[in-house]
Amino acid sequence: MSGEAHSDGKGRTASRGRTILEYVVLAVVAVAVALLIQAFLVKPYRIPSASMEDTLLIGDRVLVDRISWRFSQPERGDIVVFHPPFDGPVLIKRIIGLPGDEISVSGGFVSINGRRLDEPYVRRVDGSQEPSEPFSNGLPWSLQEPYKVPAGSYFVMGDNRTDSGDSREFGPIERGQFVGRAFAKYWPPGRIGAAD
Repeated sequence: MSGEAHSDGKGRTASRGRTILEYVVLAVVAVAVALLIQAFLVKPYRIPSASMEDTLLIGDRVLVDRISWRFSQPERGDIVVFHPPFDGPVLIKRIIGLPGDEISVSGGFVSINGRRLDEPYVRRVDGSQEPSEPFSNGLPWSLQEPYKVPAGSYFVMGDNRTDSGDSREFGPIERGQFVGRAFAKYWPPGRIGAAD
């Protein structure tokens, strides 16, 4: 009969082979795009400790912006992921002191350049803000005495001030140690929202 299409087994096999190859190529491209996004734009992180409670809880997952600081400066109050000045995994804390700031602690409160810092994010217990205390390590940045943040560096602290290893312990963080700024919580579903 004329006009009828006839197919043989070879045509079907070739078509299936092309489809499988297309899926493999698509999967490779998708993985490559995901890796590029994580390397240069946005990277997910899991919160491993209680140092940022109640802003970020253990197990929360956050998205970290890796690109905006190429066009702007980190600001006081930003929550940042950074490589610590010792061997260990990346940490997440809040920027408290900017380059050149004099930071001090008195009466349980942080002051910047002699003015008490308003910190509504600091963990509260029984309705009261937890105190910010100096560390007793005798180092210049322990805040037992006022400390001037060096040029190009930032002073970071956890929101859970009584359970946070931070710049009071290991000193200021240089700009080059920052991975990026945490801007959103995406897991668990009940905690989706801004990371601030």
